[in-house]
Amino acid sequence: MIEKDGRDVCFDQLCRRFDKNVYATGKGQVRLELTKADMMVGLPELQRGKQLQILDAGGGMGQIAIWLAGLGHQITMADISNEMLAKARQQIEACKVSEKISLMQASIQSLPELLPKGHFDLVLLHGVIAWLEKPLEAIGCLLPLLKPSGRMSVLYFNRDKLILKWGITGQIASATSGRGSKKGSLTPINPLSYAEVAEYCVSRRLRVLSKSGIRVFYRFFLRFPEKFNCSIEDFIRLELQYCRIEPYASLGEHTHLILGLNDR
Repeated sequence: MIEKDGRDVCFDQLCRRFDKNVYATGKGQVRLELTKADMMVGLPELQRGKQLQILDAGGGMGQIAIWLAGLGHQITMADISNEMLAKARQQIEACKVSEKISLMQASIQSLPELLPKGHFDLVLLHGVIAWLEKPLEAIGCLLPLLKPSGRMSVLYFNRDKLILKWGITGQIASATSGRGSKKGSLTPINPLSYAEVAEYCVSRRLRVLSKSGIRVFYRFFLRFPEKFNCSIEDFIRLELQYCRIEPYASLGEHTHLILGLNDR
């Protein structure tokens, strides 16, 4: 059962459902591959041969952390869910990257007190802030952990695309109210629009260095699966062609931002 009463959501009760209904599906594969590809474009330092110190906050089952460790970087991965961390630990050991990834059970809000200030070259907030009661504050609370030249990679559930999808699929009440009606849904409790995220970034003296839509086309018309005769690879190529170009960058089911600190 997913609680949607305004409190932060812990994934201890959701781990198996996410593994089955998201990560083990085509939409999960497309999201993961597009996020990695977009990071490689927006964060060229990942490929420059220097080992980066990276914080993966709310890292879930560790897919991105394992990938980054494979590129030679040092990862601190934190999650509040014991079940997610157990799953991540299994995958990390199976991929033989244990020496590159340190796991810790902690909420995002507690990390500034647990980790050294100004230590990380890159902080990841992927697929987690829209599950928090105060999603934008998660960005602000982790800023002190960044080096002055550090970057933040933020992937969040796009409220604007969600409303568009509700309207197209005939969920008029949800589209009109801007709120979902399905109890127990895996839709995050606080999806965000780019306008509110951009406004918050300005208030915290953050620059938006790049913006991409993640999963613009794939499974858009959910009620008409017979229309799709394309492979996942076809969709990934299509998504990569348009994900950084407006209006498509604003139409992804998720929005991926690379943020940097303004000079002070």
